[in-house]
Amino acid sequence: MYGILLESIVTFIKKTYGEEKWELVRKTARVDQENFSAHQVYAETLIPRIVDACHAHLGQPKEDILISFGKTYVEFISHYGYDKILKVVGRNFRDFLNGLDNIHEYLRFSYPKLKPPSFFCEQESRTGLILHYRSRRRYDGYTQYVMGLLKAVGRAFYKQDIMVSILKQETTGNMVHVTFQLNFDNSAYQAKTVTENPTNLPLRMDVFYDLFPFHILFDREMIIRSIGKSLRATVDDITGYDATQVFSLKKPLIDFSWDAIAGRTNTMFELATIDPIRGKEDGDDEAYTWTDDKGKKRSSVVTQDEDNGTFLRLKGQMLFVKEWESMLFLGTAVLQDLDVLSQTGLYLNDLSMHDNSRDLVLAGAQQGVEMKLILKQEQTRTKSLDDALRKLENERHRSKELMYKLLPKPIADLVLAKNENRIGDLLIPDTVELAPLATILVCTLQHSGDGKTDGAENSTMENLRRTVAMQKHIDLAIERFGFYKIETTQESFLAVSGIPVPNEATEDNACFLAKKLARSAHSITGMRFEAAIHTGPTVYSVVGCRFPRLCILGPTVQTAQDLLKLPKIQLDGELCSILLTESTKSRLARDHTHKFQAGPSVPLRGSQNGQEPLKTFLLQVS
Repeated sequence: MYGILLESIVTFIKKTYGEEKWELVRKTARVDQENFSAHQVYAETLIPRIVDACHAHLGQPKEDILISFGKTYVEFISHYGYDKILKVVGRNFRDFLNGLDNIHEYLRFSYPKLKPPSFFCEQESRTGLILHYRSRRRYDGYTQYVMGLLKAVGRAFYKQDIMVSILKQETTGNMVHVTFQLNFDNSAYQAKTVTENPTNLPLRMDVFYDLFPFHILFDREMIIRSIGKSLRATVDDITGYDATQVFSLKKPLIDFSWDAIAGRTNTMFELATIDPIRGKEDGDDEAYTWTDDKGKKRSSVVTQDEDNGTFLRLKGQMLFVKEWESMLFLGTAVLQDLDVLSQTGLYLNDLSMHDNSRDLVLAGAQQGVEMKLILKQEQTRTKSLDDALRKLENERHRSKELMYKLLPKPIADLVLAKNENRIGDLLIPDTVELAPLATILVCTLQHSGDGKTDGAENSTMENLRRTVAMQKHIDLAIERFGFYKIETTQESFLAVSGIPVPNEATEDNACFLAKKLARSAHSITGMRFEAAIHTGPTVYSVVGCRFPRLCILGPTVQTAQDLLKLPKIQLDGELCSILLTESTKSRLARDHTHKFQAGPSVPLRGSQNGQEPLKTFLLQVS
């Protein structure tokens, strides 16, 4: 299918439900494209996947979604100027329905790979008619899409409310046939009347041949009785052949038989030769060929998919001639440009002078060059836009990952949501929240000798290298255990977990993290590691509009910092000191494997007389 269908769907979803919903639908439907090009061909499976995703995320029945897609398409194509075509197809709605195939034929010039459906009407009355819809697209959803399109056309161009219902739907081979009942004010309908004119104007056969150089006359048995002189120049003399063995019926999508044609004489017909036309049988392809009982060469390899002059396509009307008891096909050759004209073996003087066949061929050559240039420019712009959107998406992903490193994920998601379409400084929520149970980890790293040696410059450089190596290790470990760094200096940092929502494993993770950092400090850099852990209510907020960061305040933070200022206490044989409070230890998992030793009691800052001091414990690392 062409991208113009998908463009209209994307525009409808964005306009009705917003950009966020479309992104959700796009990802669920596994649509890689950020946008679509109107003249580019895409996979037929895209629309079914988009419909399924819309049904899942928008909460609408699939039938209603497809009807809405059909309705919005009529409005959308006005951006391309196609509404002007729809307005002049017919004086009333019944004429529009009878001319639907002509619209698709017109669109073939802009969309050469178009495989249009076929429409024809029957059983007309003053209250409506029956419309037959045939398509090679086997997805059932296009039935509802067509229903929405018909309703939108009736309302937009004919100011009528069209009632559409499905009478029958069946699939035969690769063809879907749907019968619609359309109810509307069809007062324009007039029953066919036969007006006899006793005056007959004689017409010589040679004049008739000049007027219709591509005509075909066949009887009820589908035997060809006569063909036009220009047609004979391309397909030899096929008089006496069965028409169904020489031509295939491309439009409408019905059986190529007398009865089927006789009931559709108000429809545009398109025929194509089954075999390659004269001069095309001896191509480069190795094909299985044979000669039939009348001496005509047949080929089995080529197809009619490409309109490149290999096959001759004829378009026109079928007219029943009662005096001859035959069906007369009055057609013209479908030739896109001079190249196709040359490849079919025809010349301009082979075409009719009374219609615009010659003008179309000449105009097609010029328009073809212009269209190719426009298409190439559009494809270049589309590729540039796709590249820019891809880079933008990568930058958004990087920004999101960076925000997750700066802030806890729930808070980062809130900040990102408020700034999704914002340009410039970040919009930060000016709120102060309380985390009921946050765990604070305060750590220091000390170099042996503090760099005060004879080689002060060399020692300082070595200490800096150790600090950089340890800080990298700290960043990875903190992220792994679900903590976030709040403050960092050369030899200390403060981290927090449990904001905004406490985690059952926060205290255990704090102990594991402290022990891991203590071991790393000793084994990697030989530095002395000290830490304090405390759990309690903590006030927090996000500050900074260019570089947002988490700010925490309250007695819990102060207590953790005070613990680190106590006289250094360490277990025998360990080059570290990890002190934690009873509030942290009491929330450890029952089956924890940590080992403790009683630490000093610490009076709380600002505590009054009689208030019990804070109990602490030393965490054993090894």
